[in-house]
Amino acid sequence: MTKINNNNFSINNVSIANYQSPYLIGEISGNHKGDKQRIFQLITAAKKAGFSAIKIQYFTADDMTIDSKNDEFTVQSGMWKGRSLYSLYQEGSVKKEWLVEIFSFAKEQEITLFSSVFSIESIALLEELGCPAYKIASFEAMDIPLITAVAKTGKPLIVSTGIIDQPGINDVIQACENVGNTQLCLLHCISNYPAQYHEFNLATISEMISQYPYPIGLSDHSLDNMATIGAISLGACVIEKHITVESDDGAIDSLFSIPIAGLAHFCQTAENAAKLLGKPSYTNSSPRKNYRSLYIISDIKKGDAFTADNIKSIRPGHGIAPKFYPDILGKKATKNIPKATALTWDLISEHHDIEKGEG
Repeated sequence: MTKINNNNFSINNVSIANYQSPYLIGEISGNHKGDKQRIFQLITAAKKAGFSAIKIQYFTADDMTIDSKNDEFTVQSGMWKGRSLYSLYQEGSVKKEWLVEIFSFAKEQEITLFSSVFSIESIALLEELGCPAYKIASFEAMDIPLITAVAKTGKPLIVSTGIIDQPGINDVIQACENVGNTQLCLLHCISNYPAQYHEFNLATISEMISQYPYPIGLSDHSLDNMATIGAISLGACVIEKHITVESDDGAIDSLFSIPIAGLAHFCQTAENAAKLLGKPSYTNSSPRKNYRSLYIISDIKKGDAFTADNIKSIRPGHGIAPKFYPDILGKKATKNIPKATALTWDLISEHHDIEKGEG
């Protein structure tokens, strides 16, 4: 793999890098319920709440599967049990005739809008609309011809890794690099709907950050914000979360989507998680005066020796660091020193043989 500086990844001139403020993507998916106005409503709400971008999924049912009632084309478990794949994709698809208005509306709202892509044929249309980035869903992540075609646009590409293993991830990376596209972001993803805590294995994010020279994020299908907080705390810089109008509105993905009423809280939670992460630092923000240090605890006359009876490690921190206590015992005072005086080097005779420092 090519050695890449992941700080080079950006969408619409917004730089995205591991351990930085997260790029938050509101995924509308099929939550439009066949109503274009709901998409406009969600775009407006996401912009107001603080999302970085909105994502739609442009496809036709024929892009995804064939119309068959055979068992392998029917969902066998979970929230969509018993439904044919074809009917699900028909319900969830964004209509082609909506696209121009949707992209124009997002531009008016000054929020980035981009799309998942599921067929090579759809790329040309999305390019005409000025789609600034593309998403490859988990179930298309092994479709190397599709990924290669998308990568050839030169646009940023975000790939969910929900059902591919490390060799599969390497195939994705190689496909992009083979056509000269290093604008790649990988999302850890659990392709269950909803995903449960015990399934996430968020430690994978740390592993991905250490192994791959690209930004790493999370596609979060959980029922709350915990996975997002954990991912950001590990350095993830892109979070994708489904959004809907109301939690019980009957939209196809509403069960694991954030309603409009919760969007602002989600964004603030994500930003707070990034603030908690910060950067590696061993510097305590508390001022030195709050530390312990050595103090005179009973009056001392010039020439008296320092002992456990007249010096002690206490707060505040205006005196010598406590680590020097054993070296100071037995040394003599250079002058009379009243009780409650911070012990400083000038008060100690023969102190030059003691290592000085801040402690």
